[in-house]
Amino acid sequence: MKLFVVRHGETDSNVRGIVSGLKDEGLNENGIKQAQTINLKLADTKFADVYVSPTARAIETAEIVVPEYKYLIDDRITERELGDLKGYKIEDLWANPLWNSMEERRTKEGAETFLAGYERVKEFLDELKQKYKDDDQILIVTHSFISRCIWSVINNNTDMKKHVGFVHKNDEIKVFEF
Repeated sequence: MKLFVVRHGETDSNVRGIVSGLKDEGLNENGIKQAQTINLKLADTKFADVYVSPTARAIETAEIVVPEYKYLIDDRITERELGDLKGYKIEDLWANPLWNSMEERRTKEGAETFLAGYERVKEFLDELKQKYKDDDQILIVTHSFISRCIWSVINNNTDMKKHVGFVHKNDEIKVFEF
C-alpha cells in the first residue's frame, strides 16, 4: 500500500523554532498557503481513507488538503507529549540525551522519547496493514515527529544516527510503500 504523509502546515511556533507538542495551535497565513499547495498536488489522488492527528493544526491542514473526505482522527499519530519541556526550542531538545532514546519511554521531564512514538506508530501501521489491501492509498496528516517514526518503522530503523537526518518540511508530501 502507499502511505501519503503530510506534515501540517506552518504555525507561528514553527517559525520561532518552538516545539508545540499537544498545544492546539492553528495554521498561520503561510501554513494555509502550504496546505492549499498540497491540495493541488494531491487533487487527482484517490485515498481509501484519511487519518488525521487530533491537533488543531493537523485538522485544519486536512480540511484544506482534502475537503471532500471524511477523516479519521487517531491519537496514535498525534505529536509527542512534551511534559515539562513545553515551550523549548527544538535545537535545545535535540541536545537532551533522552529526546531520541530507544531505551526509555520518557525523559526525566516527562516528555515522550522516540521509543514511545515508534511503538505507537508501529501499532498504528500494523493495524493499517491488517485493514487495507496492498493497492490502497492512505493519507496521513500528522507531525514531523510522527513522520520520522513512520519512516523508521517502515525501514526497521532504530539507529538514531540515521533517524536524526530525516526531515519533513511543512509543505512536503512523503510517500512510503508499505
